[in-house]
Formats: sequence, C-alpha cells, structure tokens
Amino acid sequence: MVLNFPVVVCALVAIVVGGCRAGDLQTFTVTDVAYLDVEVAGTELGTIEIGLFGQIAPKTVANFITILTAGIDGRTYAGTKFHRVFNKFVIQGGDILNNDGSGSVSIYGDTFPDENLKVNATKPGFVGMANFGPDTNGCQFFITTRSTPSLNGEHVMFGIVVEGQEVIHAIEQQLTDHLGRPTKEIRISRCGLLKRRPPFDVTDHPRNSNVWKWIVASALPVSMSTAILLLFQWMIAQINKAII
Repeated sequence: MVLNFPVVVCALVAIVVGGCRAGDLQTFTVTDVAYLDVEVAGTELGTIEIGLFGQIAPKTVANFITILTAGIDGRTYAGTKFHRVFNKFVIQGGDILNNDGSGSVSIYGDTFPDENLKVNATKPGFVGMANFGPDTNGCQFFITTRSTPSLNGEHVMFGIVVEGQEVIHAIEQQLTDHLGRPTKEIRISRCGLLKRRPPFDVTDHPRNSNVWKWIVASALPVSMSTAILLLFQWMIAQINKAII
C-alpha cells in the first residue's frame, strides 16, 4: 500500500498540534495567581502556581487568599504540611490549626457554605476545598493528580495549577503509610500571591498542562522523522510509476 504523503502529513499535524477533546471544554477566568514553595524533608522540591477562580467562587478565593497572605490569627499556609497523599488521586494540605487534617477555620468562622459545585475536576491540577461534608469548608484544600469524577458536585473547585504540575506528581510519588500519611515531611515553606496581572482564561484541555507540553515536545521530532520516511516512500512510488 502506498500512502498519500500530503494527506498523511496533514493528519500528523492535526494530531500533534490540534489534539483531541471529549465533550465540552470548561473555560475559567483566572483572577489571581498564588504560589506555594514546597520542600520535602527540608530539601526544596519546587513551586506550584495556582490560578484562582475569583469569579466562580469569590468567597472561597477570598478565604484562600487571606490565609495565604495575612493569615488567621497570624497563621498562614507557610509551614503547613501536605498531610495526606494518595497516588493517582489527590494531595491534601492546608490545616493551619493542627497541621494533621483535623482542624478547620476560615475568615467566616469555623466553616462556611459551598458556593459553587459546578466545576468538574476533569484532569490533574484542579484545586478544591477539603471538607467534612456539605457546607463545611474551612482552610484545608486538595490538588488533584488525575481526573477525579468522584469529587464532582461534592467539593468546591476554586483554582487550577498553571505551573508546577511536575511538583505535584513528585509529591504523589512520596512513600506513605496505609492512611496516606507521608513518611517524610512535605511542607509549604513559603506562599503568597504573584504580582497582579490582568485576568486571563484557561481551559481544561490537556494541552494546557505540562504533560501536554511534554507530549508535543516529544511528538514533533517523531513526527518529523515519520514525515521524512513517508516522503521517501512517496518519492520511490513516483519513481516506480515513471519506470512502469
């Protein structure tokens, strides 16, 4: 079988550049970008940057930003641990009271109600509020390490990782006990807001993730090599036609 070279090249370009999608994309406006510097057992691991959905979940974002910057009674996320780590699910932290997952406090009181449950965690990097049931949001949050449909409609998703997903994947690879408690301390060493910039939109398309960037970077050289081989095959086919 002789492949049509132009058609094949167009198909390769469509696969590599265009990507694919299943269902409708979710689009979010990022109003602020938070950062979390993370270390493991005292060794710096990297920085996670989180785009916050201030229009979708304004009360939740206001609570998160206040704890992130000013704190509650002087307690911020700096120094708190990621106390639960579940590979291929979520990492959880943010307990500024007890640092073990048992504490709850917010700028509105011990807890505050859910305000928006319509955002679905369709890929790694969604940031949501940990809770003890409906309307029990406090200070704790989680970050997904994969699509987590079981959390949809149960937790307020108020942000998405825009940089540093590789840090989250490094965290989820840490050893834990049977309850998901890391054997080494995983700590937020510094935190805050990045310099404010105009709001920008992101979607949940996989091309927005670092994983997608890696796929594209890997696929382009492979596609180029394939295209060269196909061109050679096409040229041979044309020569054969001329001979015949």
